[in-house]
Amino acid sequence: MKYRVRVLLLCALSLLLTAALSAETQQAARERFDQAMTLFAEGELEQAALQLRRVAESAAGERLHPEAWFWLGRVRLAQQDALEAGRYFDHLINSYPDHPRVPEALYHRARALLIGGDYQQAVVQFEEFVSRYPDSAYVANAYYWSGEALLALGHRERAARLFETVVDDYPSSFRVEAAGYRLSLIQLSERDEQLQRLLQWSHEEHLRTIEAFERSRQAWQDALAAYRDGAAGELSVDEREVGRLHEEIAELVNQLEAARTELQEVRAARGDAVAVEGDLANRLRVAEIKEQALMVKERLLRDLELERAR
Repeated sequence: MKYRVRVLLLCALSLLLTAALSAETQQAARERFDQAMTLFAEGELEQAALQLRRVAESAAGERLHPEAWFWLGRVRLAQQDALEAGRYFDHLINSYPDHPRVPEALYHRARALLIGGDYQQAVVQFEEFVSRYPDSAYVANAYYWSGEALLALGHRERAARLFETVVDDYPSSFRVEAAGYRLSLIQLSERDEQLQRLLQWSHEEHLRTIEAFERSRQAWQDALAAYRDGAAGELSVDEREVGRLHEEIAELVNQLEAARTELQEVRAARGDAVAVEGDLANRLRVAEIKEQALMVKERLLRDLELERAR
């Protein structure tokens, strides 16, 4: 009887000790988790990750494992380690599919894809999140980040529609201002592209006009040069002809003056004036007639030169 009592007492004591140790270990895990949250809030991300890892690997902290995996993902996301963050979120989603943190983990999983540069898959993940959890507090954020991913892919129209959804359907979201700013940038970008196209068209049209003007001017200069070359040749011939006629006229004038001088000398000598004067008179008349003919020809040539100059 006494033996049985002793055995029962030992068993009860063992259970009490086990329960006490278990409670103490769970309390330690909770304290470690709380310490990790404090470190995370203070920006001590690496120390926070170390404490969370200990909680996740502790058997006594089993109840805190989903939270530990979730916050490990948040820590790595804050450190821009998209690959590691995605692994932690995937572990939570796959290992604890019914846990309350799963919707938020799915949202942050999409954000990790966005940070990692996998924009197309990020859009798919955000769409899945919105489809599965349309009442989540993160829906407006999902629309916004999906718009950012689409912008990175060059789909401005689709991105603009998502930003408009944030502005119109979620006016109380803190993403409204950022979404409105993105919409303004998209509109400015479109206007800038239109202006660039207009300037390019205007510049090309200006260049075409200049080229056409240069061609016309060159053609005009070529034609003018050809005309001048031809006119110069013709005028040079006329000028030579006029010069020759001037020489002939000068020679005839000299001959006429010589004849007049000779006549005066004869008259002064009182020689046979009748015969001499008759001969000289004939010579003078011929010279005068020829002089008049040459002068008429000279006037005609000058009139021709003036006509061409017009």
